[in-house]
Amino acid sequence: MSTSPPIEESAPAPMTRRRFDTESPWVVNASRLILLIVLFALWEIGGGWLFDTFYFSKPSLIAKAFAHDIVDPAFYTDLATTGLELVLGYVIGGVSGIALGILLARWRFVGKICDPFLLALNSVPRIAVAPMLIVWFGIGIASKVFLAGTLVFFITFFNTLSGIRGVDKALCDVARVQGASEWQIFTKVMMPHASAWILTGLKMSLPFALVGVIIGEFLVSSQGLGYRLNFYSTQYNTAGAISMILIMMFLMMVLTAIADRVDARLLRWRPSDREAGGVVPKA
Repeated sequence: MSTSPPIEESAPAPMTRRRFDTESPWVVNASRLILLIVLFALWEIGGGWLFDTFYFSKPSLIAKAFAHDIVDPAFYTDLATTGLELVLGYVIGGVSGIALGILLARWRFVGKICDPFLLALNSVPRIAVAPMLIVWFGIGIASKVFLAGTLVFFITFFNTLSGIRGVDKALCDVARVQGASEWQIFTKVMMPHASAWILTGLKMSLPFALVGVIIGEFLVSSQGLGYRLNFYSTQYNTAGAISMILIMMFLMMVLTAIADRVDARLLRWRPSDREAGGVVPKA
């Protein structure tokens, strides 16, 4: 009589500890929110105890100043004025910078002649010429648009110039061998290569456009967020001044997020690091 061997019971699978995904957007955003709450709480607790609120104010006083502003119709007039100046300066500076960058990148001889002059103009501090711009253009919207446009122009210009000049000549030669015209080489080889540079320049210049507008309004203006910030500062209203600064920060964060979305949308044709065979490092 044959006996079957005893059936061995399989050992239970070891319990694996679930890994905390630090790259999850939810985890990152929650951590940011917690950090922000902690910082504001420490600021609120320290106000009047560790430091004088006259110099640094505190979140509760800033919230009151913000509530006072958002119910004031003049605030929205100032916001619209700054927004209009920002958009006009950004568009004019960005378009002219990209256009001139393309032209001088294509006309190398003219580009070599103009390079030192453009570098010299870019080295001039804008705050130094801001009073002259007011003399030239007046205290209206034109001076702020021009000041913001000059800041945007040079960033987009040099990025566009570097992007097109950095195209691998071998790629252009291969396209010529295959019968591509100069226009096709420019549109199919050079511009796709330079597109990342151009979009980076546009994103980098966005905060500078706001800086140019605020500086112009801060110096001389009767409307705008910069004018309101200057008014609060001269009245020693620290809470109101910090409220304006926080509003500008939030405005720039929103605009930067929009620029990032546009950048990702326009450059979606590029392969990701994983698709290109790259290795994405993990913490």
